[in-house]
This record gives sequence, structure tokens and C-alpha cells, in this order.
Amino acid sequence: MEDIKHYKELKYCITTFGCQANIADSSMMAGILEALGFEKTEDFTESNVFIINTCSVRQKSEDKVYGIAKKLKGLVKKPFVIMAGCMVGSVTGERQRYEFEELQKRTPWVDEYINPTQLRNIPNILMNRGLIGEWAMQKFSSTDVNQVYKTKEIGYVNISYGCDNFCTFCVVPYARGGEVSRSEREILREVKHLLATGFKHIMLCGQNVNSWGIGMNEKFKIRTGSEQNLPFANLLRTVHDMEGLEKLSFLSSNPFDFTQDLIDAIKLPKIDNFLHIAVQSGNDEILKKMNRRHSINDFLNLIEKIKKEKPDVEFGTDVIVGFPSETREQFMDTVKLFETVPFNVAFISIYSPRKGTPAERFYKDDVPLAEKKWRHKHLNDVWKRNRPVGGSRVRV
Repeated sequence: MEDIKHYKELKYCITTFGCQANIADSSMMAGILEALGFEKTEDFTESNVFIINTCSVRQKSEDKVYGIAKKLKGLVKKPFVIMAGCMVGSVTGERQRYEFEELQKRTPWVDEYINPTQLRNIPNILMNRGLIGEWAMQKFSSTDVNQVYKTKEIGYVNISYGCDNFCTFCVVPYARGGEVSRSEREILREVKHLLATGFKHIMLCGQNVNSWGIGMNEKFKIRTGSEQNLPFANLLRTVHDMEGLEKLSFLSSNPFDFTQDLIDAIKLPKIDNFLHIAVQSGNDEILKKMNRRHSINDFLNLIEKIKKEKPDVEFGTDVIVGFPSETREQFMDTVKLFETVPFNVAFISIYSPRKGTPAERFYKDDVPLAEKKWRHKHLNDVWKRNRPVGGSRVRV
């Protein structure tokens, strides 16, 4: 690229879709690019490097990515486009949901693809493509990379990557690979840096934070409300006591390994009063088909235990309506759950098959779309009627 000659003239833009884990990844990629001398711009048409950090959880999220092609078409100077995130993770690694070539055919405007485990490959990619020189690489040190955020509202820290739960509807175990816990040393270093740069609110992120630091065999033996001690609970206590911290949150936690040790830890004064615990359905038969390791009684007992120890707690959850074979009667069990537990926040999704998942391969998507839409509206109306005063709080 002949017009790229001066180190300080390089600009980058990052567009992020999806969850807090992706926000944390984007902040890390921004840190890498700024360590290489790039300057940030919000306008991708002005950038030399444009990174799209993708989400695969819903088809709507992928469709937004495909729509970027229209914005790139006709540009006199097209930036170097890198696709990152879960759409790339879904077609690479040992857990591919579908073939890489299929994604390439749908995104011919992308110059390079990196999955969530390859963020630190960005410097080599840019050097090999002629966007930076060897002298920039010599100056770059991966150990000095720090996250870069738009604001200092919340600092997101990924404590683990990937997932081994294999809920039948979910793409995450494929898109992000097997669950790997980051070391406590790395996590605390990152938190310390964020606090030193002015952040007061830290959020610890992972696909299932409860199982941080636990081996594969052990984590699947843990059950809701058990007396099992969790390394994650101790991590919360350590971060809680760090100087400068005012508020500590975490996402995501599941009901099936939310133990008494974790309930005790969240009583600490700086732990956020908002807890997001994904239930997904109010019917035990549907939960079993989803490969969720909890029952509705497990969930309700957990909610009661938490409320007893932390009376001001606010709850958020995720629910899917119209899962394969879900009857109207089974759906009404979810309605009953929402009438029993006043969720402050509820992410209610209409089921859509995700290519390569067990639900897509083994279950027929047999609930009519009109019925799914009715259930979505009905449950949303029930949630609005029953949510606590102030339940429309900002969704983290």
C-alpha cells in the first residue's frame, strides 16, 4: 500500500457486535493497534485498518455483519478489513460448525480472518500485509499492551475464554472453543491497570465465570447450592479488596454451578446488586433438551438463597421461546416463572436454528414463526407487568 508511509498517520476503527466478552476483546485489539502507533477513528472510511468483531449468537447479529458490505462498496479507498470474533471462531479450530469457505464466499470484502484466540497475531498480520514495517514490530511489546476504551464507565476483563457446556442451542463452544481459564496473575494485572487509569467499576467476563480455575472433570460434578468451594469466589474476594475499586460485577453465571461459596462471596459490599443468571426456560423437559444442568426447582431455590443473603439483589436472565417441540403448555411454565420471579432485566429471544449446533442437527424447528412471535410478545408483556419498580434499569 504505497500511500501508507508514515507511522503516525495510520488510523484504525473497530466495530463491535455481541456480548461483554467481545467488548473486552475489542478493547484489547485497540490496545494492540495503539501500541503499534495507530490512532483511533470512529469513521471506518478514514481508517487504514477496519476490524469487525462479530457475534454468532443470533442470526440477526450475523446479518448485521453481512450488511457492512453495502457500506464498503464504492469506497475510493477501502480500508484493510479484518473480521474477528465468533463468526470466525465458528469456522475455524477443532469445533467447526460449518466450512470456512462458506464464510469466505459470503464475505469477499474481508482481507483477513482471526478467531478469538488469535488477537495477538494482529501485528504479524499487518507486517506481512505491508501495513507496518519491521521497525514498528521491534518497538512493539505484547507485555505492554493495555486495553483501550471509549469511556471509563466499566472496565471489562475476560477471566476465561470458550465454553464446554454445549447447550444444544448455543454456538459459543464452537465459536470460542474449549474453556480456558486465564491465570490469576494476568487477571489481577489487567484489573490493576484499569483501576490505575481511572476505572472504578470492573466487570469480570466469561461464558461461565463460575467454573474459572476448575478442571473439566470437576466442574461438571458441581451442582446448584452445593457446599463446593469455587476458585472464582476467591477471585471475587481478591479483586474486591483492590485499591480504587468501587463496584465489581460479573457475567455470565449459570444456575447449575452457583454454589453456597459464591453466594457468600456476593455479600461483599462492593459486589454489584445486579446478578444475571440465565434460566433459558421454565419447563424441565425443555431444559433437558437444551442440555441445561438445572431444574426449575434448582433455579427457584437458588433465587431464594441469594435473596436471603442479599435482600436488595436485582436479577436478570436469558430466555428462549419457541425451542423445538415446546408446546403452549410448556411455554406457560416459563410465563409462570416470570410471574414468580420479578426479573429486573430479561433478554427474551425467539429460537432460530444455528447451523451446526445439536438443536439444529437433531431437533425439528417445528414451532411456527407466528406462534414464536406471539410467545415473545406475551412473555415480554408479562415481564413488564411484573418487573420491580425501576426494573427498566440500564442493561449491562
